[in-house]
This record gives sequence, structure tokens and C-alpha cells, in this order.
Amino acid sequence: MKFVAARSEILTRLESVSGAVAPKNVKPILSGIYFSMKDESTIKLVATDLETAITTELKPKHVDGSCNFVIDARLVLEIVRNLPEGEVIFETEENNIVIRMGSARFTLPTMDPDDFPDIEPATGGLDFTVSVSSVELMVERVIFCAARDEFMRNLNSVYWEFDDGYLRLVAADGFRMALSEERIDLNIDDHFLLTLKSMRDLQNSLKAAMSDVLKITYDGSRVQFSFDGTEIVTKVVDAEFPDYRKVLPKSFKARVVIPTETFSDAVRRASIAARLGSDSVKFEIDDEQFKIIARSPDHGESVEVIGANKEGDNIVIAFNPRFLSESAKKIDSDSLELNFVDSNSPLQMNPVDVQGYTYIIMPIRLI
Repeated sequence: MKFVAARSEILTRLESVSGAVAPKNVKPILSGIYFSMKDESTIKLVATDLETAITTELKPKHVDGSCNFVIDARLVLEIVRNLPEGEVIFETEENNIVIRMGSARFTLPTMDPDDFPDIEPATGGLDFTVSVSSVELMVERVIFCAARDEFMRNLNSVYWEFDDGYLRLVAADGFRMALSEERIDLNIDDHFLLTLKSMRDLQNSLKAAMSDVLKITYDGSRVQFSFDGTEIVTKVVDAEFPDYRKVLPKSFKARVVIPTETFSDAVRRASIAARLGSDSVKFEIDDEQFKIIARSPDHGESVEVIGANKEGDNIVIAFNPRFLSESAKKIDSDSLELNFVDSNSPLQMNPVDVQGYTYIIMPIRLI
């Protein structure tokens, strides 16, 4: 067997499936990418860690014979990444794959394709299409708020909710929460939970999408995302996501509108002093000024007064500066608003006059 493909094309396909590759110490065959023929001109690439499987299609410039082999994902990806632009040749030699370009030649051992697990597509149940760009933006707006601890199964995930013509994505780690929603042409009531890892795999794969059509299929236990010849099948998490609506404040006693860049820059500067002390920044907000304070018993303090428009009560409240900065970075409007209840209640941060996403951040108790 021999096939020839443009280096940029095969690199895109390898990167698309590589997120689903399992660590070598799990099972050797799962550390590989499975190459097989879909038809006489199309090669399928598959990778899986048994939780998520990614399948994509490569259309080489030339194919001679039929391929059916598994090779180490990390090695082939590193080789192709370090080749110059041009045509890459893949050719079988006994139990090896030879990768050639110009005078460069690499020989990789293959693994038995019969050992590679079968990938069953999700079928039946919920089946609809949405915009790739919309889902990609929604994922970007919430994924950073998911818990990193894999033992927190219900929070080390992103919650997908379909409700009254809206798709909502929600992520939370117990200290903050992100919610993003988009109106869709689908009037159903359903939900599922996907792991943070599978969401990252989806996010990385969507970056290579050429069209804006994303098909989603949910059969009750698995979700399949399909676009441009790429399919991602992932298991849903068997855990209950907390009722996020209970975290959303019902009303506010103070509202501050401030330029997004001004707020982000001020919090970033205050976080320098915060890292040396309690790792918190305090807001003192009244009718005259918005003061941001960070103190360290051994290294002094940072105080900055910034301009802002305030409505409602005066407030003194403290937060983890990283949570403030990371949320503010996702707001793409010129101004943001900070909505407060009191010193012990969550802050709601969202763009001014833009609907569709919001951030909830728990305060740090003042001492």
C-alpha cells in the first residue's frame, strides 16, 4: 500500500484525532491512530481512549492499494509536524510504515488493527444541526470554569441543556460559573453532561471545520458530533449537575458599568500584590469612586481608583483575582457590568447590552 498526501492536509487530520488518543500505559493499541480505507479514494483515521472516539477522513492525492494499520500517534504527529510543506508518502513495508519526503525517511512499526476497538456511532434519539461557529464560541465562553479535578465528576464536565428553543452550556467548579446560551430551531426539553476532556477534544476539532454545519446526535448514553467528514462520539457522564438556576441572583442592589479593558488591566495589576498576600482583591465601591485594593502583610499593598458608573448601594466585597480576570477576558464588548447583591453573595458579570452569556463568581469572605 502507498498513498501520497499534502503535509498540511494530513497534519490537520492527525491533529484532529490526536486528542482522543489514550496514554500508552492504558493499553498499547489505544496509543495509536487506526488507518483504514473508507473507499478507494478516502482513508479514515480513528483514535479513541474508550470514552471519546474521533474519526476523520483524509483524501490523498494518490492511493495505490488498500491500507489497514495502526501506528503510534505521538510519533507520526511529531514527524509530520517537523516536515516542510510538500507531499508526504506513506508506504507499507512488511510490518512497518515508511514515511518519506525528499531525503527524509522514517520507519515506524505497526500494531495489529484487529486489536483496535470497534467504534459504534450514536443513533436515534435527539438529532439536529446547529452552527459550528456558535457552538465553538459557546464552548470557549464556558469551558474554563469547569473543575479540573477528575474526581469531581459532575463538575469536571460541561452541562448541555435544551430548553424552550434554547441551547445552553453551563460549567462550574464550586467557586464560579459560566453560562452561555443560543436560540436554536428545536423545541425540546433534554440535557446531558460531557467531560472536560471530551469538550476539549471537541473544541480542538472544531477549529479545523471548513463548513458551519454541526450535526449533533444524542441517543441517551452517547453524543455524536459530525462535521466535514469528522465524527466525535463520546459517552455522557452518569452524574447529576447542580441546579445552576439556584446560583443565579434574582435581584441586585448595586450595578457598576465599566470599560472592559480598564477593569481587566486594573485587576491584573492588583493581582501582583494579591499573589504575595491573601490572593484576594477587595472592591470598595461608593458614589465617588471604585477602589481596588490588594494587601500583603510582608510586601505592602496595591491601591488603584478607576472610573466607573454606579447605581444602587455602596458595597465592599473581595474576590479571587484570577476568577475576575479569566471571566473578563471572555467578554468581547467594550464595557461590562458588575451586578452585586451584598458582600456575601455572588457577583454576576456580563457584557453591557449583550445577551447570551454571563459569569457568576463567589466572593471571598472579608475578615
